[in-house]
Amino acid sequence: MRYYSPVSPASAKRVPATRLFAFQEATLDRSATIIVTRDSGFLGGGCFYSFTINGVHAARFDVGETAQFHVPPGEVLLRNGRDQMGRGLCAIEKDHWVQRETVLRAGETKYFRLSLDGSGQPDVQRSDAE
Repeated sequence: MRYYSPVSPASAKRVPATRLFAFQEATLDRSATIIVTRDSGFLGGGCFYSFTINGVHAARFDVGETAQFHVPPGEVLLRNGRDQMGRGLCAIEKDHWVQRETVLRAGETKYFRLSLDGSGQPDVQRSDAE
């Protein structure tokens, strides 16, 4: 039985502006782009997941949502974990994060997915545009 499924950015819902906190404006010093999409499904579906870029809380994702972030070129640290603003059951293990590094060139776009591994732990993985 599969509890989650990858979602293409083209078919995902957009994260509402009220849950986007940083890296939303493209500027001369933020010329690289990261597109992030959270898997859909039952596993972990009752809670938002927080996503940070270089230590800055960038967004809260629900299942099947996508968002675009404009970041400075160079090394970027991406983190995914339980909602930093979560309460009740959604606050359990909110200090447990998975982080990945990536390097982006000016003008480059990379795609990532927020997923859960087989044991229900959050992950950040590279993905395709479709």
